[in-house]
Amino acid sequence: MQTATSQSSEHRPISSQASTVHVREVGPGVGAEITGIDVSAGLDEAAFNAVRDALHEYSVVVLPGQQLTPPDLIAFAKRFGEMRTSFYNRYGVPGYPELSVISNILDDKGEAIGIADAGMLWHTDASYLPKPDMYTLLFGIDIPQADGKSLGDTIFASSWRAFDALPPDMQKRLRSLRSVHSFIDHLEKKRRAGNLKRAPLTEKQKAELPDVTHPVVRTHPVTGRPCLYVTEGHTARIDGLAAAESDALLKQLADQLHNPAFHYRHRWTKEDLVIWDNCSVHHLAIFDYGTIPRRLHRAGILGPVPV
Repeated sequence: MQTATSQSSEHRPISSQASTVHVREVGPGVGAEITGIDVSAGLDEAAFNAVRDALHEYSVVVLPGQQLTPPDLIAFAKRFGEMRTSFYNRYGVPGYPELSVISNILDDKGEAIGIADAGMLWHTDASYLPKPDMYTLLFGIDIPQADGKSLGDTIFASSWRAFDALPPDMQKRLRSLRSVHSFIDHLEKKRRAGNLKRAPLTEKQKAELPDVTHPVVRTHPVTGRPCLYVTEGHTARIDGLAAAESDALLKQLADQLHNPAFHYRHRWTKEDLVIWDNCSVHHLAIFDYGTIPRRLHRAGILGPVPV
């Protein structure tokens, strides 16, 4: 099964569970495909460590051809850490609130069964929380197709490679700055653009989502890599800067992150399980499928306070 949009000849076999795990790089330093694993059958420690190590090395890993029930996905997700149940619980998988539904499919009342506008702006998951998601697992159930081609790609940008490519004086400046992340501001950006498609927050939900500040450059808690941590979607401003200066710097950093040299574009196939590291990558969903049904199940893994 082919899921990559770019290819590499690298193969690294690891013996485990009477099978062989293969890790193949599929992007320019970001993105790897892992084969030889059946998540639903359970992984021994060596196989799981191979997946986790590849995730930290390549920031995004793709496990194609998985047949997962919600309990299967939850059991696997919990091996990465504590799961975070989304405050958008109206979009939880029925009976499994730990999982969220990402979908444009409408119910009999004409309302989307899942979050229909997820990923319209570049972002890293839950950066608007004091403890953002460290990892995200996304499982493809219904993947839109047209003319024999999958639609609804996801693009991932390497935040540490983007930072590494900046001039040293800019790196030094950024390390001293903090930025404000806001979910309320995020929704307002979507509303102004006319593409807000989810149910509105209640006043109680808004009160539980105050703005937070994080370092503009955060240190990866496992690899130690410095990673750019400002996003088009959730970063409202650079703390302590005048509005014009903040806007200009955020645009400059967005341009840096949006450089295709730092990207892996994943073309979805039904039963792909994609896992990414939210410290190391930002991502963007491509909405090129209109009303063609799309449905995925998402699990978020709680991370530490960014430093």
